[in-house]
Amino acid sequence: MRPDDVVTFYQMCEFEQAGMLQKGMTFRPPPLHGIILMSQRPNAPYADILDDDGNLVYEGHDAPRTPATPNPKTVDQPRRGENAKFADWTDRYRRAEVPPARFHVYEKLIKGMWNFRGAFLLKDYRIEFSGGRDVFKFVLQAIDEPNGEAAPLASAQEIAQTRQIPTWVKQEVYKRDRGRCVLCGATDQLHFDHDLPFSKGGASATPANVRLLCMRCNLSKGAKIE
Repeated sequence: MRPDDVVTFYQMCEFEQAGMLQKGMTFRPPPLHGIILMSQRPNAPYADILDDDGNLVYEGHDAPRTPATPNPKTVDQPRRGENAKFADWTDRYRRAEVPPARFHVYEKLIKGMWNFRGAFLLKDYRIEFSGGRDVFKFVLQAIDEPNGEAAPLASAQEIAQTRQIPTWVKQEVYKRDRGRCVLCGATDQLHFDHDLPFSKGGASATPANVRLLCMRCNLSKGAKIE
C-alpha cells in the first residue's frame, strides 16, 4: 500500500492482518509496526492534527465509560492500556534504550472509507491541560519506507509546494468524484492522483488538480500529461 491510497475499513483490516480494528491506536513493538486511526473531521472525538513542523500530534485515549465515569471527557486520560504502551516506549526511546516505535497511519475520510497517510515514527509525547483535564499528546514524524530510511515530513508552510495533499482537499475530491475512478469508474484500489503531475509543476493544495484514479489507470498514466 502507498500513501494516498483510499481503502475501505475491511480492506484496511485485511492489509494490516489485524482482525477487526476497534481501537484508534494499537501498539506493536519494533520490528513490528503499530496502527493509528486518526481523524481531522469537525466531529472527531479526538483532536488529531498536523502541527506547524509537519508532525502528527495524536491525542491519547480517554478512560473507559463506566457508571462511575459516565463522561470520560471530564476526567484525566489515564496512563493505562495503549496510552501507557505509547508513553512507556517513548520514555525508553528518550533514554536511547530502544528505537522509535513505527506506525502505519490511516485517516478517516467518510464513514467506512480511509486514506493511508503512510508510516510515522513515535518520537515524543507530552501531557497537556485541555478542557479542564490532562490529555496525552503523542508526536510522530513521517518517514519514507522504500529503503527503510527516515525522511522528515515538510512543514506546514511548505505543503503547497510539496506532493502532500491536505485533508480538506482529499475530502472535497472524494465527494466530487463520488468515490470512483474518474477514468474507468472503478470503486476499488483507489488513489489520490495529481492531474498535472507533481513532477511537472502540478499543485497539491487545490481540488482542481487532484482526482481519484484506480491503481490500473494510475499505473497506465505514468508521468504523461493527458
